[in-house]
Formats: sequence, C-alpha cells, structure tokens
Amino acid sequence: MTDRETKYRIMDTAMELIWQSTYESVGVSEICEKAKVNKGSFYHFFPSKEVLAVEALNNAQKKFQPLFDQIFSSEKKPIRRLMDFCDFVLQAQAEKKKKVGYVCGCPYTNIGLEQSSQSKMISDNTQKCLNNIKKYFISAVQDAIDSKEINIKDVHKKANELFTYYLGSLIEARITNDLKPLSELKRVFKELLGAKKISETVC
Repeated sequence: MTDRETKYRIMDTAMELIWQSTYESVGVSEICEKAKVNKGSFYHFFPSKEVLAVEALNNAQKKFQPLFDQIFSSEKKPIRRLMDFCDFVLQAQAEKKKKVGYVCGCPYTNIGLEQSSQSKMISDNTQKCLNNIKKYFISAVQDAIDSKEINIKDVHKKANELFTYYLGSLIEARITNDLKPLSELKRVFKELLGAKKISETVC
C-alpha cells in the first residue's frame, strides 16, 4: 500500500467512525485498528486527531462534490435541483441507517456542534464545509428567480431558510433515530419557495 493509499484509508476510516459515533469517543488506537495501520503511520501523516478530523472532513467533501455538481446541474430546472437534493438526502440517510442501525445525520453538523467550543480549527472547518454546500442552495434559488419559477426578493435569506431547515431536519432525525423529518424535506421546501406557484412539471 502506497503512502497516499495509507493516508486516504486513515481519513476514510476516521470519517466513518466519527460520523457513526462522536469525535471524542473515537480514539487514535481505534482508527488505526480499523484502518489496519500502526500508530507510526498515523502520526507520519497527522500530527494530531484534530488535524486528521479537519483533513478527513475536507476529503469527504471533495469526494461528494461531483455528486453535488450532478444533483445541482445547471441543465436541470432550479427547483428540480433542490427537490433532487431532498431525495438524495433521504435515500443516503436511509441507506446509512440500514447499514449501521441508526440515523447518522450530517457529519459536518455533528462534529461542528460537538467541537464548537473545544476546537476552533474544527469549528472553522465545519463552517467552511457547510458554507460550500450552502452555495449550491444560493445558486439554485437565484436561478429559480431569474427563470421566473419563483417570486422571491432576497436570495440569501431564502437560501438560508432552506439550508437551516435541512440541517435542523438532519439533527432531529439523528436525535430521534427517525427518518420522518427528512421525508418532509420536499414538502417544506416547496412551501418555503411558494409551493402553490410551482408547477408539478418543475418539481
């Protein structure tokens, strides 16, 4: 296994373990054991678990970016992009629950909430990652306004409303271990966007 493969295996393993549990409960020894590497290899790439968490979150976002680009493709109608994102979130969380037995929620939100007062490095990074995702919402809402699909004046306010509801639904789903909040995403998104004025052919 090359150095690159080892590093990415450690990051992927850490991401899975922290996502399924918590940052504090996952130790370096467990990460090394699951990744099948020794601690020497771990510290060769990462001076601390804190640095690993930041790099693992960034790596995960890079891996998901092509999928987000596809979901929010400019070839789709803007509202369709948001509806497809709702479907993706529900499906992804359902598959994860089937695999591990419970709803895992959003890894960025989970670790961000946990470490907000403990690690500025992690907190700043999770905010950056979440803002990168929010940009897709802003673009979709702006395009929907430009194409006359919706009649909204404040793009950022509406995108923030949608994004905040999305994150809140993920948190509630994890707390209650119930996918129902996520199954309501499309309906609520339509209401927030002005559902009565959105045709079925659009969404």
